[in-house]
Amino acid sequence: MTLHQVLEQAVIHELIASNPVDRVAAPKVVRGARRALASDDARHLVGAAADDRLGAVVALLFVQGWRVSEALGLGWEDLDLEAGVAVVRRAAIYVHKVGMVLGPTKNAGASGTHHLSAGVVELLRARRKAQAAERLACREAWPTHTYEGRTVSLVFTNERGGLVNRQAAAKAVTRAATRAGLDPQGIATHTGRRTAVTVLYAEAGLDISDIARYGGHKGEATTAGYVRSLGERPKATAAMAASMLDPRAAHRAPT
Repeated sequence: MTLHQVLEQAVIHELIASNPVDRVAAPKVVRGARRALASDDARHLVGAAADDRLGAVVALLFVQGWRVSEALGLGWEDLDLEAGVAVVRRAAIYVHKVGMVLGPTKNAGASGTHHLSAGVVELLRARRKAQAAERLACREAWPTHTYEGRTVSLVFTNERGGLVNRQAAAKAVTRAATRAGLDPQGIATHTGRRTAVTVLYAEAGLDISDIARYGGHKGEATTAGYVRSLGERPKATAAMAASMLDPRAAHRAPT
């Protein structure tokens, strides 16, 4: 990319007729393994994070499958803990040379109402109580946050009321993994999203379209790309195909 930009300037200044990099195929980027946890390990990790200051963030990542930016941009006015629902309206994002700010979600699919598990609601109640004590200690020094002209009472703040960055959330995930006896290598904030999608698809056998709506993906293809394991689905599919199409097999659904 850097070489292309340099040579593009040479073209602009008429030092060369064309950019030779345009004729070269870009090398394929080989990414490291993107890890997803099995349901048992995910439960252990979320449980191990319960007493962490950002334990509710960890639960939103691994249980609800949220993006970390969505969790960190959540406001108390977005929650109805009695009904167990949350509305995603914004995200907390990093801007170069500015720092953490409130901004739009990654895509429109993330916005809307999300049904929260009982355990996530319990952690959010504990977070509200702990934050009240922190706010009382800071008194008038507690900052006011706004987004699109409206005041936002953030659920997740640092001890002085400022926005929490992704690195703090990542450290909370690492701490939880270590406490749960899991190898923290490759377990990060986005592991929660991959875990939720993979467990619901490979272990629970849910339809990919339902999982896409649960995780707030814009399309099913994006959700399918998060699946790290197929579990028993290929075997079950083959058994169903045999029972329905193979004349030598019994015409009955697989058990």
